[in-house]
Amino acid sequence: MEITDINATKISNESWGEFIEFPLVTIMSKYEEYRNVDGENPQARRKWMGPVGDVVVEVETDAGITGVGVGNWGTGAIATVVEETLSKIVVGEDPTQREKLWEQLYRATLPFGRKGVAVMAISAVDQALWDIAGKEAGKPVYELLGGPTKDEIPAYASNLHPVDMETLEREAQEYAEAGFDAVKLRFPHGPEAGRSGMKENEKVVETVRDAVGDELEIAADAYMGWSVRYAKKMLDRLEPYDMAWVEEPVIADDIDGYAEVREAAPMPISGGEHEFTRWGHEDLLEAEAVDILQPDVGRVGGITEMMKVADMAEVHDVPVIPHAGTNPTLHAIAAHTNMPMAEYFPTPEWFQEQQEEKESTYADVIFENPPSPEGGSIPLPEEPGISTQLNREALEHFAVE
Repeated sequence: MEITDINATKISNESWGEFIEFPLVTIMSKYEEYRNVDGENPQARRKWMGPVGDVVVEVETDAGITGVGVGNWGTGAIATVVEETLSKIVVGEDPTQREKLWEQLYRATLPFGRKGVAVMAISAVDQALWDIAGKEAGKPVYELLGGPTKDEIPAYASNLHPVDMETLEREAQEYAEAGFDAVKLRFPHGPEAGRSGMKENEKVVETVRDAVGDELEIAADAYMGWSVRYAKKMLDRLEPYDMAWVEEPVIADDIDGYAEVREAAPMPISGGEHEFTRWGHEDLLEAEAVDILQPDVGRVGGITEMMKVADMAEVHDVPVIPHAGTNPTLHAIAAHTNMPMAEYFPTPEWFQEQQEEKESTYADVIFENPPSPEGGSIPLPEEPGISTQLNREALEHFAVE
């Protein structure tokens, strides 16, 4: 079998619909024009998160098998790297030689890569190569990774946003009633909001804890929007709520800051969503900067690199709970003993209300078969490959030239 062609389709972040507008603290919240407090500035995230939202990479073979991989963000640069650099490496090669091809792709992009869009482009191609392997074998990819280590994949509900306290409380209760054992909320404020913002952050956590009781795990995401000093003060306030973890308290490159926060924090600290390759995650592990690693299959280097990170983290006794429970991610989780659960994004109530008022889309609109949990767990994928089926109509509608 030989790779005959590779192409990348850029998808507008309009395919995410109003999902992109929810209020939360972000890495850009220190600047007023990029801050969305109480929903007053819904365009705040769109100003720096686009216009391209996803990139769909398709690798074609002379056997009639096409593999699919997906990257996101990167404003189209992923597509450029795929088409101008990676295509020259993979076209004409055997798609089953994934280790060799990964190494060649990584080395070919080193002059401008190592992290960022170059590795994101490699990640998408790697997903597509695993998809080809599974389709050729007629098996789900986790079978090729050593077989399933669990009968189903526990998931946590990760779409609690502080649009208002009443909605937050109701949605948290609904997720508990749906069978989820864990939920994740987003903090609305960072240092720029001062003590009043800290009180509101605490109120959000308190509201969710009161809504779900003592039995459910509660995690929360600061999305790199805090400083070390602020994080230490904020986390002290949150000690009474018995949190499962607090995610990305500081910017991704501040590994020493992560370690300082982790040492002082009364709850586990997680990170790695915005880290790249085994080398980047090794830095986090060696610095003892996190209690939980959260690599993203679209950034870490694909499934090939995700499995290596999980192996390495297991040596350090650090569990891996990947960012975003996409179909490719589920195969990695299913096949590894050090990946206990998946992130799942239910459609939030506030978004459903918007859909009723106007024609809206959701973040997974370009897929025919996004993961769907049953009683708080996601069934193991059964389709050959990585199980990603594209919605061609949506793909064409939201494609960006």
